[in-house]
Amino acid sequence: MGHKKTIVFFLIWPIFAFWFSRQFAINALFSSILFYGIPSLLLSLQKPSVVKKSFIVSLFIIPFMIIVDYVAELTKTWVWPLPQSILPLKLFHVVSLEVIIWAFLHTYIVILFYQYFFEKSIIKKFWNGKSREAFIGTTFIFIIFLFILYLSPIFLYIPYWYFVFGILGILPVVLLEEIRYPQVFPKLLKTAMYFFYLNFTYEITALKIGWWSFPSTQFIGHVSFFGVIFPFEEFFFWILLFTLAILSYYEYFFNRER
Repeated sequence: MGHKKTIVFFLIWPIFAFWFSRQFAINALFSSILFYGIPSLLLSLQKPSVVKKSFIVSLFIIPFMIIVDYVAELTKTWVWPLPQSILPLKLFHVVSLEVIIWAFLHTYIVILFYQYFFEKSIIKKFWNGKSREAFIGTTFIFIIFLFILYLSPIFLYIPYWYFVFGILGILPVVLLEEIRYPQVFPKLLKTAMYFFYLNFTYEITALKIGWWSFPSTQFIGHVSFFGVIFPFEEFFFWILLFTLAILSYYEYFFNRER
């Protein structure tokens, strides 16, 4: 499949995924596979040279997503309801395996898409000083989380959690990438434009079917589109900025010759 046909596929796919989801009322797990897994499989087959790197880098999202989802579920920032789950096992009795699979596939497809459409040369050797820093930092943060979880879990009840982790973990890295590497940022922005479209479609589909919900009142505001209402933080930090954050971390830690 050539580039033009691939572009057409990616433009049509979210619409098809929306229709298919509504038509067959699929569950939350299959929704991640449908919206992110199948397109990532297509790119993996078309450019196998980037699969190993993309896969390994995407694993770094898992510890962070466990932390983010644990606090989110604890504070009812969002909820993945059990009736939608076909994987009843939950990590620490709280974190849904569906959300871990979603986070991995989301990160994987973003990195694949970026390399496929916008990277002229691929840096295959990415294990260097910065990537080691990422590994050490990720391990350290997750160990701290485990200590707090088992010693004093009350400290994990963080008010306005979506706003807090968005301000600390998403917004700064996007701003720094734009300021420090303005020559790279346009490529990131082009990728984010597509995933705004994909993620927005996924959000509308999810809320109409009931894959997740936002029962908390601790949000700074709400937005409404196509008959569904969801937090402003969801729109701003996930739909708008999350792709830029993934690629900013990726560029800084894994994709620069040093």
